[in-house]
Amino acid sequence: MALWSMDEWQYLEREVVTDPKGRQWTVALMDVLGQQGDPDMPNSLLELQYSSGRYFTLVYSDSGALQRERGYAALPEASNAYSNLLVRVIDGSLDPSQPVFRQDLED
Repeated sequence: MALWSMDEWQYLEREVVTDPKGRQWTVALMDVLGQQGDPDMPNSLLELQYSSGRYFTLVYSDSGALQRERGYAALPEASNAYSNLLVRVIDGSLDPSQPVFRQDLED
C-alpha cells in the first residue's frame, strides 16, 4: 500500500512560512473538487470534505502532519481565511503546534 503525502494534493495557493519560534509550516488553500486524495478511500474522503465546504484552509508540518483544517463554501471567504492564516502563523498569534480539527465529523 503506497502512502500519500500532503504535498501531492493540488492547491490553489500554498506557502511555506516560518513562525516566531523558527518552525516551518505549510499553509495552503485547496479546492477539493477533482482531488484524488487517499487512493484507498477517495469517495468517503470527498463525501466528508464536501459536508463542511468545497474549499479548505490547511496548516501542516514538514512531516506532513495535518495541524489545522477548516472548510468554506465560497472561494472569497476561503481566500480571506487563507490570507489571515498566513499572517497569524508568521506573527505568532496562532500556534500550529496545537492542532485544531473539524468538530463536525461523526464517529
